[in-house]
Amino acid sequence: MTIGDKIWVDKDSRAELQAGPAAIHLGSMTALSFLNLDQGITQVRLAEGSINFRVSELREGDLYEVDAPNLAFTVKQAGAFRIDVAESGDSARVTAIRGEGEVTAGGQTYEVHAGERAEFNGADNVDYIIAKAPGPDGLDRWAAERDLKEDNAISGKYVSRDTPGYSDLDDYGDWRDEPQYGHVWYPREVEPDWAPYSSGYWNWVGPWGWTWVGLFALGFAPFHYGRWNHFAGGWGWCPGPIYGPPIYGPAFVGFLGGGFGLVAVLATAEG
Repeated sequence: MTIGDKIWVDKDSRAELQAGPAAIHLGSMTALSFLNLDQGITQVRLAEGSINFRVSELREGDLYEVDAPNLAFTVKQAGAFRIDVAESGDSARVTAIRGEGEVTAGGQTYEVHAGERAEFNGADNVDYIIAKAPGPDGLDRWAAERDLKEDNAISGKYVSRDTPGYSDLDDYGDWRDEPQYGHVWYPREVEPDWAPYSSGYWNWVGPWGWTWVGLFALGFAPFHYGRWNHFAGGWGWCPGPIYGPPIYGPAFVGFLGGGFGLVAVLATAEG
């Protein structure tokens, strides 16, 4: 997803979005859109519904902001937060489960500290109440489970934790040490002659260009970061340096032909 995209989570459904050190968990009947996405900048609009989101690390210059119809919330200290917006849009609650943030509403600013919930009613003349945060509900518990899975992911030892979807690698493959390459990830349960970019389709996504949309569940990271290379054991994914920000690439391939005759040529780890 990118700037301008919108997502709606229907009744009795949930969704998870990852953006570097941030993970956003959406509850049912929730409308979210992206206002700005850049290196270290994530700004979203929550029109209605509920989100529980975590920022695991807040670096210098980073900005994480959630805009609601009657307020804007900015993370000031890394942690976990909950925001609820009424369907009417004139009421919103901001909860700091951990960490701290700042709310701007009605031309005023309000600090929200860990363990507090602030409720804002109205648009121009805003009434607010800051009280003790309530206990977790189903969305909060699910978000905590997802965060714990990410924290305990084996793949976090070999892949930059800024890589979206790195924890999913544990579900779909295993790591093996290859001489001269280091740790390489191999997908499980694939045919002996399987090759990357063989099950799916290409879609034009601005501003990046042709982007691979896989139909075979292997997670997001292997087709948007790092490089694939062919080893004696088959195709393996080389994630690149674990330190420093990962370099996004919709698919590190070359193209031959055009239109319906488009052909992808894989670039190996040395390519």
